[in-house]
Amino acid sequence: MAAPAQNTEPDTTARVRHADRLIEQAMEEHDPHLLDEAVVLLRGVAAELAPDDPTRLAPLWSLKSALQVRFGVYAHPADLDDAVALLRELLAGTPAQHPAIVDARADLADTLLGRYREAGQDNDLAEALALYEGGLPDLPGDHPARPGFLAGYADALLARAEAEQDVQALDEAIRAAGTAVDAMATSDHRTPQALCTLGLALRLRFRVRGRTADADAAVTTLRQCAEIADDADPNRPGYFANLGLALADRHAFGGDEEDLGQAIDALRRAVAGLPPESPEQHEAAWCLAAVLKERWDSDGDPSDLDEAIVNARSSIVSGPSGHPGLAVRRWQLGDALFERFELHERREDLDEAVTTLRQASVSAQRTGTPEPAAVNMRLGTVLAERYERYGAEADISEALELGQAAVAATADDHPELPSRVASLGYLLQTSSHRPGRDADLDEAVELLREALRAPLRSPTIAGGPDATGHPAAADPDAADPTGADAAPTSPGPAGAEAGPGSGPAGGRSEADGGEDGPDEQEGRNAVTFRLGLALSERFGRRGALADLDSAINAYRTLRDSTEPEHPLHALAATTLAQLESARAEEL
Repeated sequence: MAAPAQNTEPDTTARVRHADRLIEQAMEEHDPHLLDEAVVLLRGVAAELAPDDPTRLAPLWSLKSALQVRFGVYAHPADLDDAVALLRELLAGTPAQHPAIVDARADLADTLLGRYREAGQDNDLAEALALYEGGLPDLPGDHPARPGFLAGYADALLARAEAEQDVQALDEAIRAAGTAVDAMATSDHRTPQALCTLGLALRLRFRVRGRTADADAAVTTLRQCAEIADDADPNRPGYFANLGLALADRHAFGGDEEDLGQAIDALRRAVAGLPPESPEQHEAAWCLAAVLKERWDSDGDPSDLDEAIVNARSSIVSGPSGHPGLAVRRWQLGDALFERFELHERREDLDEAVTTLRQASVSAQRTGTPEPAAVNMRLGTVLAERYERYGAEADISEALELGQAAVAATADDHPELPSRVASLGYLLQTSSHRPGRDADLDEAVELLREALRAPLRSPTIAGGPDATGHPAAADPDAADPTGADAAPTSPGPAGAEAGPGSGPAGGRSEADGGEDGPDEQEGRNAVTFRLGLALSERFGRRGALADLDSAINAYRTLRDSTEPEHPLHALAATTLAQLESARAEEL
């Protein structure tokens, strides 16, 4: 005789409740194995129930939550895909008038937006926006879910604005986020997230339009976001990262040193609060390194340079090996190490700079960004400096090969060609210090003169820090927190291709031409300084008065056109006096 049918509902309910407790316990104890147990249990419950069984919705909701939480731990795309599929099923199975329909629509839209940010599939963003736009008419102004729904819509609009450079979407994102924030109490757990969206949108609009009011509003909003977030909120360190970058933007625009100090403080809090070696932590560490480097460039405090190097090194070591900005980061770290070598003359900094720039070269060859020729030219100039200091002939041989290949790989109409020609001239001048290499000095003089016949500027490294992520800092190589959309010149280590020792100046040299911009002036005078040095060296070897006269002309130009407080002014004046004395003796 068959056993009577059993009512499984109590068992189903108990198992779902047990799984929910496992999820809560996993979050409290940070034990991912409990999440795995909950997912297995809930999958089993859902599989036992018919698709049209109304009791099936409860385990599906719980399974969806478990998958979302587990994705946050393991970042397995399959968990996010399964969560999206479950939410679509839940939305389709929920009656249109049921109160849960709002939560299902918002949850699906939020999850699709999250998957878009992970995988970059445009259809996910389009579907998320359609869900928000389709659901808003069903939410009257006084509906308790409307502020949160508007905040999610603003977040999706911000993603569209970033992806498509859509200023109209950006303006609408700011309006939607502002309305959401106004409708939320400060104590509402959703408020920090909404403030973050509003602050990031304001920051992006400042970068697009350059309005000071947007920069001020972005700083105020992101500061409020970080301050009201609960200490236990895992997003709070990311909020501080975004605040730090907004402050860095405003400093770059207005030059207020207090903004720079506050940016550093905020980014330090972000780095300290994020999980060690997490993607967010290594991005925040890079941003902190860049802003510290900016202050070092301004104030010259060695402790800032030391801390910048520590954070830059940590970011590179802990970051993914395939990070698209890895070559730029290695390049900039190598430059910072070289600057510290020039400050303290510790051999280990110079050796690490060479190693790091070699790694940057490999990464650049693999990705094409930044331009491999630019990285190799910088590596060549640092190798040449190591040869000058320690005499390893292999260094200058490698440097010459790199410099010659870099110039050969640069198109005739490339804007950096004159600077690279000048850099090669510096390398040849250095190579001429070897016995039997006088011909290198002749070639150096000709290349430096050739460089001065073309427009010159002081090139800077492409790439740098930024974070427009939500809620934590995202890819810092996409844009510049100093306010420019293109690759930044600062904050972040920078290096001119004219080579080490070709310090800045502010005048003209042998080249003819009209008024130059500040960058071109710097480039011209760096090369003029090098040319004067090469000519005076050649005079010392061969005694040709034409070389002495040309060297005098170069140093006189530098002396007369640089401000008295400029580092090259006194050097040019002293050298000029020595050369003029030598010229008088020849007479």
